[in-house]
Amino acid sequence: MPFATTPLAQAFAFIPMYVSALVICDLITAVLLFGQFSVLQTPALLVLASGYLFTASATLVYLLIFPGLFSPTGLFGSGPQTSSAMYMFWHSGFPLAVIGYTLLKDKTTKPRKLPLRILASPRIAIASAAVVVLSVVVGFGIFATWGQAWIPIFLIGHRTTSTGRMFLFGVWLLSLAGLVGVWKKRPHTVLDIWLQVVMCVWLFDIALAALLNSGRYDLGWYVGRIYGLLAASFLLVVLLVEDLKQYKRLFQLSVKLSAANTVLANLARHDSLTGLANRRFFDEYLAEQIAIANRFHRPLALILCDIDHFKSFNDHYGHQEGDACLKRIARVLQSCSRRPADMVARYGGEEFAFILPDTDLRAAAQVAEEVRAEVSRLEISHAYSSAGSCVSISSGVSELVSSMKASQLISAADDFLYKAKGLGRNQVVSAWANI
Repeated sequence: MPFATTPLAQAFAFIPMYVSALVICDLITAVLLFGQFSVLQTPALLVLASGYLFTASATLVYLLIFPGLFSPTGLFGSGPQTSSAMYMFWHSGFPLAVIGYTLLKDKTTKPRKLPLRILASPRIAIASAAVVVLSVVVGFGIFATWGQAWIPIFLIGHRTTSTGRMFLFGVWLLSLAGLVGVWKKRPHTVLDIWLQVVMCVWLFDIALAALLNSGRYDLGWYVGRIYGLLAASFLLVVLLVEDLKQYKRLFQLSVKLSAANTVLANLARHDSLTGLANRRFFDEYLAEQIAIANRFHRPLALILCDIDHFKSFNDHYGHQEGDACLKRIARVLQSCSRRPADMVARYGGEEFAFILPDTDLRAAAQVAEEVRAEVSRLEISHAYSSAGSCVSISSGVSELVSSMKASQLISAADDFLYKAKGLGRNQVVSAWANI
């Protein structure tokens, strides 16, 4: 502050460099805020995003009409007061947007009850806001160039007049009002906290570059604009960091949800007691394999297995022993399913099913016989079975023939299963075995 009036050399490259960086920062910030609005659909975010779009467009117009860059007095017939008027317009519009943000902040919890009907569609709201902002900026730019006669004298040469300081002090008070408004509106979000930082730096910008200095190209003028660039960068950096954090949280949540969905899908498609595929999964897989077999003319076999006299086993040994028996037999069935495409399912209470793609009737009967033998080797005592002193299974085997439906394939295997039971149980019956 004590050195704000120190004169420095006129660095004409400073303004285009400063303005270019400022426009890029403000545009990116506006896009991020518009993106948040499209999700949350809160009018406060729409106003704040429009404020950043306003600063970006106003700054760009300020660059075009600044004297000494593209022409001695600026483009479009600008006069000596045009750039100063645009500077005050630019530095008044953003605090007004911040004040609008604070006034509308309470409405963020009711995104569907917005004051304007147009806000019901985020895309229309964003497009409308952009049109309004650009129209206002272009309109004031036209007024500042063509209506120079109505503009007060803010500068004489590069020196600020008392009138200019009075207007600038009003702009500074407007920025202070924006800061106080954000500070008083509680509770504070992360956006609110950093918006307060932005408004503080905004106050330093105006104070150093317009109030405490003597005019253009002195120390305060340069440093104040650097503060202004920092003000634009602060919120942008915070928004980018917050977006990165949100992306990280969403990614972690997505991984957890994916794992949970996998577990749920597994639970929904598998029997909780035996761990084998359940009836629903069996029906889906059988329909899929029948479609493949018919399309590519491949063999497909089905085995239905039933534990002999399992009701008597449960009645005499108890349901806990019955569950243990089912688990042991399920492990045997699973061990006999050696190919990735084969499926073993718990078809009913004590009934199991094998789906064997690319397997003909003879090979399927051999698998069924292997399963029967392996179950016998378990030697699970069953004193109440007519088929022997140990738990045994009976199986029926069927093969898919042309135009056969899933229900017909199951019915054929079921018929052979009942034949096996009628023949004394603990055996395998198929069409091949009867030839």
